[in-house]
Amino acid sequence: MKKVLSAMVASGLVLAGTSCFAADGMYVKGILEYVMPADPSIDLLNTDTDNGFGWGGAFGYTIDQFRVEGAITTQKTDIDAVGIRGDKTAIGIGSGDIRMTTYMINGYWDIPFQNGFGMYLNAGLGYGTATVSIQQIDGDDGGFAWQGGLGFFYNINEQMAVDLGWKYVSMDDADLDVSVSDLYTNNIYTAFRYSF
Repeated sequence: MKKVLSAMVASGLVLAGTSCFAADGMYVKGILEYVMPADPSIDLLNTDTDNGFGWGGAFGYTIDQFRVEGAITTQKTDIDAVGIRGDKTAIGIGSGDIRMTTYMINGYWDIPFQNGFGMYLNAGLGYGTATVSIQQIDGDDGGFAWQGGLGFFYNINEQMAVDLGWKYVSMDDADLDVSVSDLYTNNIYTAFRYSF
């Protein structure tokens, strides 16, 4: 009898844990990002880009294990020109920054584990704007942007959840005023969601 009761209690705990998932409906989300950019080639310059930070917000809707949201995020990284393309000598030419803002429609597939924990896969399409400023070189424009990634979530209760994830963000096809290639970043981010 004790074994049966123990099994029932254990099963109840598991079921109670797996039932703690965000409720269907609308949510808002705040986002903080640690940005790890590629070193883009700008005109004829070789560059060295520092890691930076980003932030943003989203408004979305949850249906079962799926989420759809509209998100706006912006990020800034510092950049140094360290030489002429094809020249192996690293010389200091100038410094500046790259700012990128994206307007995305994102989709998420939540895969629940236990006790409120789970993981997700996500992908997004949208529009981005980028501004490159380094010495006398300035370029800004917009174009197609996309992202993809994965992460983990924890549902604190039916209203509140936190995310920790990675995403690849690309604007490599942006038509800037200057010739830029490899305009993409790998971002580690955390987010807080509130459902209502």
